[in-house]
Amino acid sequence: MNVLLLHGIFDSGRIFAPMSAALHRDGHRCFAPSFVPADARAGLAPLAEFVAQYVQEELPPDQPFALVGFSMGGIVARYYLQHLGGMARARALVTISSPHSGSVWGYFYPGQGTRDLRPHSALLQGLQASESMLAGLPVHNYWTSFDLTVLPAKHCRWSRAQSEQDVRGLWHRWMVRHPQVVAGVRQQLAALEEASA
Repeated sequence: MNVLLLHGIFDSGRIFAPMSAALHRDGHRCFAPSFVPADARAGLAPLAEFVAQYVQEELPPDQPFALVGFSMGGIVARYYLQHLGGMARARALVTISSPHSGSVWGYFYPGQGTRDLRPHSALLQGLQASESMLAGLPVHNYWTSFDLTVLPAKHCRWSRAQSEQDVRGLWHRWMVRHPQVVAGVRQQLAALEEASA
């Protein structure tokens, strides 16, 4: 299975190195591009447009893929799926510590990207209003009730997800390395491949 991994704000695709290694051992092919600029100063919509172009240029044509989005990357993944035609090829979405209902930290850094991540932002409200676009797509969500980056932490919860797990990780950034998260992603991808066999 092709797996597209989308990182969070102020970060790069390198954060997925341990998860990518585990998925590679399972036979998956991982793609972890880096957003430029990493602080999303122009907003999340341009990052989703980058994802659409990246998929067209870098992923094998006409092959399906699963999306894994960490933090801001989960919101970018949703925008791509719900507004830019990503549903045509996507087979699953996994979000990890993504601020589905926003974070108050969005008020403390300049730029459109952090404004998009504020609670009740126009972008987040638009995604909530168009969630029906995800009908039929397996959606899984991981979060931690100890999160200090997404505040309040419960804003990582997402009622749309078919499965949701609070893994009680101590640090937001290390959620992509959390053994329960990595194991869960591996299991969900294995189930996808079994279903399509």
